[in-house]
Amino acid sequence: MPLSTDDLDIATTSITNSLDAVSKAIQQHATALRQNSSDLRRALRILCTVTDSQTSKLVITGIGKSFHIGKKLAATLTSIGTRAVSLHATEALHGDLGIIGHGDCVLALSYSGETDEVVALASVIHSMRTQEDPMHVWMIGMGKSHASELGALCDAWIACPVDAELSQVGAPTVSSSLMLAIGDAVAVMLMERRRFGPRDFARYHPGGALGGLSRKAGDAPVVCPVRQTCSPPMLELDGNDIR
Repeated sequence: MPLSTDDLDIATTSITNSLDAVSKAIQQHATALRQNSSDLRRALRILCTVTDSQTSKLVITGIGKSFHIGKKLAATLTSIGTRAVSLHATEALHGDLGIIGHGDCVLALSYSGETDEVVALASVIHSMRTQEDPMHVWMIGMGKSHASELGALCDAWIACPVDAELSQVGAPTVSSSLMLAIGDAVAVMLMERRRFGPRDFARYHPGGALGGLSRKAGDAPVVCPVRQTCSPPMLELDGNDIR
């Protein structure tokens, strides 16, 4: 059945209102971070220490929609020369845990902070750090609040609370958009920190339209090699800082 003009007007208004709500949530969060960024700064110290390393990597985990957000963020990070992989929390508990190595950082995505599989994985990683031959692995959580089961197991927390989702059923919409936006903002921060330019990007993304544009723009001089920190180094963290 074709949509009437009135139906199309209603549909268009619904979509634009939803976009306004997502935009408002992102702007409110940016304002809140400008007023109090202590938790974010703790997370950034760990993230930059790990991503500046030549041997460590970022492992992004979650389940459901959070896992798909993690896959996208891992893909973005690898395209800018940052070692990053996505790891499904359930698969990690059934053999894929071996992808995590000494010095890595696990970024666990769970809006509620109570997701059973993600909390179980965090518990296993936490126990690995207290064994006779401990493996030093950082844990950063991203979700509504660090006052959660997952938050209690993490070394740092990136908060992304929202007032409400777009629908009455509570399906992740605003919260997932905010989580993705924060992840992309971290990737941009890393590019700026390394002065990562078009020539660098073309090295990791040679194909497609983006690759072509990057190659054309790559005539500008490269200020610094990929993965070499051009800004002052972050405060170094060692195993003694791990909870």
